[in-house]
Amino acid sequence: MTELALSALTDVILACGLYFLAGLSMRPDVERGSPAGLWALMLFLIATGTMLGVIDHAFYQPIGHPAHRWLMFATRTCLALASFTMLLSTARQFLSSGWVRLCTAIGLAGLVVELVLLFLFDNFLVVIAAYSLVLLLTLALHLANLRSRKGSLAMVAGIMIVLGASLLAPLGSQGLPGLGLYATYHIALMPGAIGFYLGGRRLAPTAA
Repeated sequence: MTELALSALTDVILACGLYFLAGLSMRPDVERGSPAGLWALMLFLIATGTMLGVIDHAFYQPIGHPAHRWLMFATRTCLALASFTMLLSTARQFLSSGWVRLCTAIGLAGLVVELVLLFLFDNFLVVIAAYSLVLLLTLALHLANLRSRKGSLAMVAGIMIVLGASLLAPLGSQGLPGLGLYATYHIALMPGAIGFYLGGRRLAPTAA
């Protein structure tokens, strides 16, 4: 199998797992605008972006179809929206209303800039940089709130795994032999997704 085919195969496994975890996170007692509800939406957006990547890598990118560019943009847009949703979830879990409004404003501005850059340039590092900033904030707040039990060790572990996987491309890694960079990246994200789900179960299910 080619590296592109392996990327598509590992992508579809990751997407199915994420959809399953997103479904488990959307429990009847979880309100939509709550930290837990936003976290479930974030998992769904990542799953959708991943599945769009599957369609692109498997059918359009290999033949150079004109739709490849638009599917790539749609994939990355979903991931950008997921980063923004993660920011909202984290802010509502740990911060006061004033800080939540500030994070929302900054997040919206960052989202607009990210989408413009993604439309103009074919560079996945833009996505990695954006979500890594949100992950670092989320990691810091969970670590700071472990003693109060508002934070989650599972979330900390999941974030560390995802951040580690995200360093593969900036560091110039070629991935595991026989798999390539992106298939290795997708496989590394799988345990991170489980950490995200388990950590998300500790988030507040009701909106403040």
